[in-house]
Amino acid sequence: MYKVMIADDEPLFRYYMRSKLDWSGQGFTICCEAANGREALEEAKRYVPDLALIDISMPYMNGLELAEKLKVNVPGLLIVFVTGHNEFEYAQKALRLGVHDYLLKPFDQREFVSMMEKVRATLRLREEAALLKREAGGNEGPWRTIVEQAAQKARALFNESSALSEQGAPLVGHELHPGTHETLLMALKMRDHEAAMDEIGQTIALFRVRRTGDRFAFTVLMSYVSLCLSYAGGIGMNPESLWKPAASPEQRLREMVSWEETEGWISGMYHKVIEYRPDGRPSKSYNLFLAAKDYIHRHYSDPELTVDQVASGMYVDSSYLRKVFRKEGAIAVLDYITYIRMKQAKELLAEGNVKLAEIAERVGYADPNYFSKSFKKHYGMPPSEFEQREIRIRQTGK
Repeated sequence: MYKVMIADDEPLFRYYMRSKLDWSGQGFTICCEAANGREALEEAKRYVPDLALIDISMPYMNGLELAEKLKVNVPGLLIVFVTGHNEFEYAQKALRLGVHDYLLKPFDQREFVSMMEKVRATLRLREEAALLKREAGGNEGPWRTIVEQAAQKARALFNESSALSEQGAPLVGHELHPGTHETLLMALKMRDHEAAMDEIGQTIALFRVRRTGDRFAFTVLMSYVSLCLSYAGGIGMNPESLWKPAASPEQRLREMVSWEETEGWISGMYHKVIEYRPDGRPSKSYNLFLAAKDYIHRHYSDPELTVDQVASGMYVDSSYLRKVFRKEGAIAVLDYITYIRMKQAKELLAEGNVKLAEIAERVGYADPNYFSKSFKKHYGMPPSEFEQREIRIRQTGK
């Protein structure tokens, strides 16, 4: 569970945030609260939360001042302003200063879930990058500054855009694809080029039918590029070859003249990173990794599928198979089984007119309720909501 601090001088609002929102369902827990800026700074130092939800107007120290001090005293803390419409300009200013996001009061459950999805994706990406860095011996190339700057600019533009196209039609990030960044990161880890291509292709197809404004589309796609480049650096690959001869990945994306070229470049980038191997050729463990993945693809619908069963199918010890998955994919075998099941469930839901119980059974879940909980945990929304979202997207595209 990620830790959250709530800082707001209104007791009733703190109570609402604490008791009326589904924190555990989003993977978070509230570790501390504060009624003013000074108290928030001390509480943050004491509990070291992962996320701070801060009101701008607070006594003793306002939200902007607090944010600046928190960035110094609690490095890596994600900050989200929760504020009223009359302070909207301050919230936008805060984004330019490095605050992660903002919520405008009053907000509904959908807006809350959408924001928490972005926060969770950022925190997970940080964890994965830290793990990859440790496994690579802590080496960082000169490319990292360029990649991080591009990622920061993309996040800032994404937040400032308020998810509106240039034509003025609402295009909420939640409406694109739930858990897209998690899916792309998993595709990189699991060397699943098909999954990456599918996710990128669906996003660009949606931009086409919605006639999305260039600013918003660039922001979303730049976040995909930044994710891929960050991962490439983490596994020891020099990402500069992926955007050269342009001066930066940001410039390379701006040079694209069509949706087809854009999709080809980004998908090609993911393919190069997925296929990258430091020694230049597949090892025995990598071949076993591929064979085990294939076995799981053929047996994921079996609700009794276990690590031991997969290992037996590969004629290896289960502990050795776990080590291979950690080495080649930085993931547990059971997590990969869940990943495949959720991926197939999403495809079945997108088709429509398939009963939930049938989908659950087809992807290896004997209990439809447990399947629904797993799907929501993975994608941030229940299966029924995902299916309705797909229907809205198809209707928009007609």
